[in-house]
Amino acid sequence: MTMLSTKDKIYQSALDLFASQGIQSTSTAQISKKAGVASGTLFVHFKSKQELIDTIYISIKKNAFSDLNDNMPNDSSVELQIKNGSRKIIEYFLNNYNEFIFLGLVDNDPMVSENARAIGFKNFEKSMADLKQWFIEGHFKEIDFDLLMQINWSTTEAIIKNLKLRNLKKPSKSELNVIWDVMKKSS
Repeated sequence: MTMLSTKDKIYQSALDLFASQGIQSTSTAQISKKAGVASGTLFVHFKSKQELIDTIYISIKKNAFSDLNDNMPNDSSVELQIKNGSRKIIEYFLNNYNEFIFLGLVDNDPMVSENARAIGFKNFEKSMADLKQWFIEGHFKEIDFDLLMQINWSTTEAIIKNLKLRNLKKPSKSELNVIWDVMKKSS
């Protein structure tokens, strides 16, 4: 078993507590206690609870959303790329469910700084550029692009939650088809 550094113990303890009891309800004292470190030690590694929240957010965005279609042949269809990227996201969050819970907590809450949000978005920038290009090319439904992305994410969230409830580790072809069906332009 891998030994975690003190900083990693604090990070993991914070993530676990944030996911189980909420960010606002979690104190730095609780995080320190769960990590097995003195209260002051937390502040050696993270200047504030805000910095810890931002660090977790940026890390999740980097790990879950960057390079979604790496190793895909350049001539892969848009449908295949959407399904592949969706599968990677779903499998990542099924294996890191507390990170999924954390993102849900901070989704519409100003707990994450604007700077951290901007850094987090950078990890999704290439995928977002691809999605916008495919939208312009007419591969997707003719609705507002941001609305389409929200519908896509809501569908993905529902699939993640359902698979977690059923204790499954990956989506089926049918579930990936649902995501594509939500997005694709009607024939």
